[in-house]
Amino acid sequence: MEFTSNIQYIHYSKSGFIYYFYTENKNVYMNIIKNKEIYSTVKITENIIDYCVDIDDSGIFHLVSISSLGDLKYCIYRDNKWDCRCLTKYNAKSYKFKNLKLFIVNNKIHILIAISNIIHSNLWTLKHHYWNNESWVNKKVCDIISEKYDLPFHSDIDPYHNIHIVFKSLYDKKYQIYYCKYNTTYNTWSMPIRVSHISQDNSHPFIFCDSKNGTHITWSGFYNNNLEIFYLHNTKINSSKNYWSEIKRLSNEGSNSTHPFIFQDGNNLKVLWKQNNSYFSNTINLLDNTYSQPEKIQSNYNLKLFPISIIGNNYKSWTQLKMPISYGLQINYEFFIIGLDVILPKNNSTNTYNSTEICVCKNLSKESPKNEDKEMLSIDSQLQKSTDILEDIKNKQDIVNKLLNDINKQLEINEWKMNEIIQLLSTLHINIQNTNNHFWTKLKNLLK
Repeated sequence: MEFTSNIQYIHYSKSGFIYYFYTENKNVYMNIIKNKEIYSTVKITENIIDYCVDIDDSGIFHLVSISSLGDLKYCIYRDNKWDCRCLTKYNAKSYKFKNLKLFIVNNKIHILIAISNIIHSNLWTLKHHYWNNESWVNKKVCDIISEKYDLPFHSDIDPYHNIHIVFKSLYDKKYQIYYCKYNTTYNTWSMPIRVSHISQDNSHPFIFCDSKNGTHITWSGFYNNNLEIFYLHNTKINSSKNYWSEIKRLSNEGSNSTHPFIFQDGNNLKVLWKQNNSYFSNTINLLDNTYSQPEKIQSNYNLKLFPISIIGNNYKSWTQLKMPISYGLQINYEFFIIGLDVILPKNNSTNTYNSTEICVCKNLSKESPKNEDKEMLSIDSQLQKSTDILEDIKNKQDIVNKLLNDINKQLEINEWKMNEIIQLLSTLHINIQNTNNHFWTKLKNLLK
């Protein structure tokens, strides 16, 4: 079964620890990192095709994966360990799977996955598995006709906990962009509606729900025989009606642009896309709905980018950030994301010298009169003694620095353990509260 996921998930905790989820040889791992050092590495699940990670309001990680055997697994990180169980088993010999998504809302679990029969590989069915606090429910959302290497759909969740999806599907020999929404209040999916121009071929749809109750869709479509980036938005996401704006073209004409995506930084949205071998962005101000001109993102590095999803809304100094997906890289367990971080080219020059050494060499290389030979030997002797003393001081300073580093590392480990204890206490408090509520409910029913 084909491995379809290369996305990596990152969570920056308030305690300073970074939780890094990634795949290696079809296995899913979690690294816990601080100050560019790995504190622990855990293998969560193995032999997977796709996976997704989310975090709940209590700070507990949830992970869902689909294996090459067709096992849909759900895992939760509690008591400093992962607990995994199989939700259902699909026939891996007959079906293909793509684009696993997970949303945790008020103890309710929503899982989306696209499934295709091997015989009709372009026809995908979007399935919705969700836990309603009592049992697991399995629903069919819609059918999607997509191409072989496309992601069948993109999804996001709004502040009201409704799930929004976009997908491209074939209609009258052209691919159109469609949208539909899951209403969490009534547990129902709306009928898909077309949002793209019917006269053009379209691809690479992406949807984003901002913190100010707006929904945004972007995609790539043919315009004057070139691929351009198109965009529209809806500012009333909790309405039963659709209030979509006019479609706007964000890229410059003739730019040949593809694969757009969106993230939010404070009051600004950034729409990023690929243009040939570069990335460009357009900034949208959510307060006054103004647009910037397309701007090339500086990328003076030759390292391969990979897709990154930020779990939660913290990333380094950006505390009001929502980023379902972007592209970035990792250097020595430090992460860099295009459109946010400035990544300077690595200095490959090896011709670096210590200025003090150069100065000393120049002074000693001056031609000395013969009658000053003894004086020069005395200076050399004094310099050697000074060098020995400085070397001894440096060695002692290195020992002190090592001891301080060990102490600091132990303090960070203690801090991490305290953070885990606080999370366990929070979970225990919630369980006790739920138990008490259950007890009083039983008592009331008994006295009726």
